[in-house]
Amino acid sequence: MLYVELRAAHGVDWASHIGQGALSRQEKDKLRTYMASPDWDDPLAYLDVGKLFPLLDSSWDLVGPSLFEQSAFQGRVNELLAIRNRIGHLRRPHADDLSRLEQTLRDLEKGAFEALASYNREAYVDEDLQDPVVDSWVVGNHRTARRLINHAQSQYDTDIRVTYTRRPWAGPLDSGDPISGSPGYLWRVDFVMRGRYLDVPALWRDSYLDRYARKLLVHLIVRHASGVSVVFPAVDNSAEISDAIGDVFDAVLTNSSTFPAGVSLNSDDLARVPPLDPRVQMGTGWTIVDDTTVPISIFAA
Repeated sequence: MLYVELRAAHGVDWASHIGQGALSRQEKDKLRTYMASPDWDDPLAYLDVGKLFPLLDSSWDLVGPSLFEQSAFQGRVNELLAIRNRIGHLRRPHADDLSRLEQTLRDLEKGAFEALASYNREAYVDEDLQDPVVDSWVVGNHRTARRLINHAQSQYDTDIRVTYTRRPWAGPLDSGDPISGSPGYLWRVDFVMRGRYLDVPALWRDSYLDRYARKLLVHLIVRHASGVSVVFPAVDNSAEISDAIGDVFDAVLTNSSTFPAGVSLNSDDLARVPPLDPRVQMGTGWTIVDDTTVPISIFAA
């Protein structure tokens, strides 16, 4: 959640807001390429818990809507740190530690649901909106769009759809305001295929993503084998985002195949995909939870 909010607020500059300690540990870890783990490109994975809670506090305008009242949360943090320290130093737990943890998770349910559901609350854009990304990929004036859209429909039976979402802390835009350049807004681009399926690991490794997409995207979302979505912070450079969309489009077509005769894929096929970068989201709350998935418990506590 913190990653998504920082990306929506600061775009490609998000990591500079988490502190140098995590970045330094990440750089040291990259010397051990033979021990690389799926999340070694994520600086938040190197953040000590003692630094995480102060970072949440300093970013409260971004994360507060997905947590609960700030002073109450601060009091809960002290309890969580005490429980964590007992475990970390091999001490026996207090009899109420588990119930305290479960109560905290229950208190976080409402905000967590809104954080996830708003991520999937897509809004369509009017092609008359004066916005460079809209002009490029909704109107279709980007040089790559002119080449790809009709080709994808006629040769690959694949369509593109451009929408946007708004984070809970971001205010609504006035009518006619561009989405590009707006903190708290995310572009979402869906590639929908019929009769085809994606090789997800090959798509993620594809060199088409190296120019702009890998740097800019928040998530590569895979809900099923026949479609993928990419999410970009609207606050980032709109020309680079437009180019990145074209690069992803090329990569999707390149790494898709037709279904063999009599064969279909299901969710179990995605379950067999090996662990990839944390930006590749499959079967998580970011891909599943929306306003229709109620009742649901995020933490099952």
